[in-house]
Formats: sequence, C-alpha cells, structure tokens
Amino acid sequence: MTVRSVARSPSDELPYVRSVLDNGLRVVTQEMPHARSVSAALFVGVGSRHEDDAAAGLSHLLEHLVFKGTANFPDPGGLSELIEGCGGSVNASTDRELTAYTARVPASAAATALNVIGELATRPLLRRSDLAAEKPVIVDEIRMYVDSPSDHVFTIFDELLFGRHPLGREIAGTPRSVRRATREACVSHWRHWYRPGAMVLAAAGAIDHASVLRLVEGWWRTDSAEPVSLASRAELGTVEAPLTPPQFGQAGSVAVDHRRLAQGNLCVGMPGISRTDPDRWTLDLLGAVLGDGMSSRLFLELRERRSLAYDVSTFAASYSDCGTVGVHAGFDPERLEDVVSAILHELDRVVQEPVSNAELERARAYTRGRLELRMEETGAVASWLGSGEILLPRILTVAEVVEHLNAVTTDDMLRVARRFMAPGLARLALLGPFRRGTRVERLLAA
Repeated sequence: MTVRSVARSPSDELPYVRSVLDNGLRVVTQEMPHARSVSAALFVGVGSRHEDDAAAGLSHLLEHLVFKGTANFPDPGGLSELIEGCGGSVNASTDRELTAYTARVPASAAATALNVIGELATRPLLRRSDLAAEKPVIVDEIRMYVDSPSDHVFTIFDELLFGRHPLGREIAGTPRSVRRATREACVSHWRHWYRPGAMVLAAAGAIDHASVLRLVEGWWRTDSAEPVSLASRAELGTVEAPLTPPQFGQAGSVAVDHRRLAQGNLCVGMPGISRTDPDRWTLDLLGAVLGDGMSSRLFLELRERRSLAYDVSTFAASYSDCGTVGVHAGFDPERLEDVVSAILHELDRVVQEPVSNAELERARAYTRGRLELRMEETGAVASWLGSGEILLPRILTVAEVVEHLNAVTTDDMLRVARRFMAPGLARLALLGPFRRGTRVERLLAA
C-alpha cells in the first residue's frame, strides 16, 4: 500500500503528521516522547443520524457485532483478551455522526493495538448466530439507559426538539428496531460505510508515524490461505452522506415522562450551534459561566445558596449543521416550580446583562486549563486528531483554540446569549412524578 500524500502540522505546538493512503484512508499521528503508552482510535463517518427509521440502531448494533468474531479471531472475546493480556484496554462507541474504535496499551504493545483495531473494522465475520446472541444484550443496554433518569431525560429532550428526525432518536434504536435487524442489513451497512475513504486512523504516544503506516499496510490484504472474509470484498472510495436538516419543535413546548421516582430530572434546552460555527467558542464560555463547575452561576444559585438541586449543569452538543444547548438538573420533585424559575431567571440574566470581565476571565481560564490538562493523555490526543480530521475542515491546534477563546469579549457573550439562550427559545423535558398541565408550562410561556 502506498502513501498518496503526507502533511505535517502547521505548528510545533501540536506536531502531528498526516498521510493519505492510496485507498483513501487518512492516518494522523502525534509522537509524544515522554509517554509510556500508545492510544489508537479509528473513526468511521457513520452514526445514528445516517439511519432511516427501518435501520434505527444499526450503526450501534454493528459496533457491537464486530467484537463477536473476526477472520483471525473468530471467538468472542479473543481480541479483548489479546489487548487486556498486555495490560491495555479496547472499546468502541457510536454517536450521532460517528463511530469510534479505541485502544490504549503500553508502548511495547502498539502493534497489538493497531492490529486489533484493524481486525475489528476490516475483517468482521458478522455471523447470523452472533447477531442473534447480541440482540438481547443491546435491548438490555437500551433498557438500562431508559431506567437511568439522568440519562433518559436527554433522550426525551432530543425527541422534543428534533421530533421524528434521526437526531431525535436514541442512538441505539429501540428494542423493536434491534430485534428486527437482519444479518443482510448489517453486512450492507458495513459494506457501505466501512470503506477506507470514510475512515480516519489516529495514534498518539510513544510511536512514530512510519511505524503506524507499516502496521496499517496489512489491514486490507487478503491471504489466500485464510477463509474469504468480508474484508476481501470491501469497496474503496469515499461515502457521500447528505444529511437532512432538522425541523425544530415549537419553543415553549413541554414533554413529560411520568414515573414514580423520589427525584425529578429536567432539561431546559434550546437549539444550539454547529461544530463549525464561529460562535462556538463564545457558547463554550457561556456554558462555563452558567453551569460548568462549582463556581458557575447555576451551581452557586441553585445548589449552594438555595439548596434546590444536588446536580445542575449546562450541556451542549454540536453536529454538522445544528446542535443543542441547555441546562440539566436533578432535584426534589416538590421544588419543580422553584427549580424551573431559577433556571429561567439565570438564562434571562445572561441575556439581559453583560457578563463581567472578571467572570469572563475565570471562564476562559477554566476552559483553557481543562483543555491543556486533557491533552497530556495519549487517548485525548488521538481523539482530538481523529475527530478533528473527520469532522472539521482541518485539525485545530490547542494554541488556535486558546486564541479563539482569548478573542471572545463581553459583547460577544451578550450577543451569543441572545442568539441561543433566551428563555423564550427554551423547551422543557421532565422525568419524574409529574403530570402535564403543571404551572411550569405557564412559566415557560411567560
């Protein structure tokens, strides 16, 4: 396999090297001389947003199924045993627009990590019997999230905001969609999306770029002595993935999931921002001012001063063309009106009054510091490189992000707050011992 092009980071501050192989696979690495580990992450450009109703949950199902057996490791658990046998870990995750396979190992086992990730993505067996065995496991996983109020309230909010759009569905699908999935659908999904041109491999730690390229060379090679696997028939090229923009639900709307619980959970949220919007840095800092950390406004007001909630924080998610932003809280159901009123009051404050310079500087230092601390970990660096390559126009350096954060002014904060966080834009998702027709609906409409 030959390298089509090679590029290096435009900055010494994040000295990555990027290659594009002749089959379209992009490889991005950063050598971290003082690290004792290697982290590798393979990103595939498919997630739950790319599925129609009939295929709901298929990306997540496939992510599970590849661990059941590959051409060279046909027994379930074989690849995990290989990684764990050298003291490492391997995992995978599915998101709205992305699927990721990750491994972290001691530096001496770097080849093992890359071979395992290659096996998972390029040589899965996708056996009918494995699919039948994995379906009840995923149904249990879905039920686990539904049974976790602090998790499921976000799904209720997404359904409220996005409606029947794929962004409004649970990533794993529904028990019904999982049960009706066929092997033919899984194989078709794998064939369509798991192409080299739709993948990015990122590696960081005690490894150099040339070593990674050598280890990747065998991923799509088929030995005539081995059983014919799906990998031998994988198509090359990129994948065109036009996405349907969502139509947002009405502002002021409320969704209630009534359950007999001792604690209530809510999301007060609004449409957010795409990952390439230039206001994303300002919105990050607004989130820090409002509800990220123990010195944020919401934490101090709702928990420390008024004892209204044990858990309160802002949340945000960004996609290719839209996003979400809002506030989550867990609280005593008897205090519902007080909690909603307090959250709406803090949202109104940030829309009506400029954030002080001191508050902005604290939020800037907090956000910058968390980023810089995270980038000491090989896993975080690999994720940064890979997700930046596959999701953004280009990989940003930490210095560039800090520059963007430093450029935000108090006027920017007020403008972006009015754009995204006005109480009149909010929707409310409630989970707990609540009924429709509560007074909070009138609070939201005020």
